[in-house]
Amino acid sequence: MGTLLLLCVLGLVALVVLGAILSAVLHALVWLVTLPFRIFFKLLFGLGGIVAGLVLAPVIALIALIALVVAVVGAVLAMLAPLLPVLLLGGFAWAIFRLASRKPAPPPPPPAGFWS
Repeated sequence: MGTLLLLCVLGLVALVVLGAILSAVLHALVWLVTLPFRIFFKLLFGLGGIVAGLVLAPVIALIALIALVVAVVGAVLAMLAPLLPVLLLGGFAWAIFRLASRKPAPPPPPPAGFWS
């Protein structure tokens, strides 16, 4: 029984080793067959990526600058937000002051006569 178990284990190890060797050979073969295509596409898309990067870099920089300005404005508004009740009260006081201190309207001009 021990001999059978030993032969089974050795058979499995041999099968795994043979499978690893066969897999490595198949991998190398596929790698060599696809090498020219991979080189071609890497050169093609690499140069295309460089050109696209040179063309799109100013656009992306402009978008980043706009986003930075919006972020700074948002931060300033967020810092000023606690002052809104004070500003609202000041606006109400100014409106009441304006209504209370309104100058009277000047009298209307006399009606124009025929010869005047």
